[in-house]
Amino acid sequence: QKYGSRELSNFPHFGFLKLFYYNFVRGIRIVSPLNYVDFNKAEVMKFLQQELGWVYYGGKHYESIYTRFYQGYVLPEKFGIDKRVGHLSDLINSGQISRNEAMEELNKTGYDSELLSEDLAYVKKKFRITDSDWDTLMTAPIMNFRDYKNSYSFVQFLRKLVNKLRLLGLYPK
Repeated sequence: QKYGSRELSNFPHFGFLKLFYYNFVRGIRIVSPLNYVDFNKAEVMKFLQQELGWVYYGGKHYESIYTRFYQGYVLPEKFGIDKRVGHLSDLINSGQISRNEAMEELNKTGYDSELLSEDLAYVKKKFRITDSDWDTLMTAPIMNFRDYKNSYSFVQFLRKLVNKLRLLGLYPK
């Protein structure tokens, strides 16, 4: 009631009971196949461009207006989060780029101002947000998931348990 006017009657929820049922009763495991594959970003991008005619869209997860806008504008402006840091850190840790290359990339503007203006207008229109509503959203106090009822501590317990099971070879990567 505080944050909206519509019920989330059909919002999907995958809680602990479903996780327990699928994992331990049905024996279904969640496997992340990409954790088993060597990945080289430059090689993959080259392959996609040469073999499939793919065109780079300017940033990680910039393939959608919403993800580009959220990661390129909302996260840094409202929350001080630059997703490029984590993505570049992964490339540094895998030896694909140097720290200096990553720092150079971070010094570049993450979002073209003209494109940002277009995307902001698009998002406001699609979500039916007025300029005033947008300003209210962007200047509202920052809330954190811990400010709401959730099962974070329980999930952290499960995460540690699963990691121990992985070390023992009893649960997949």
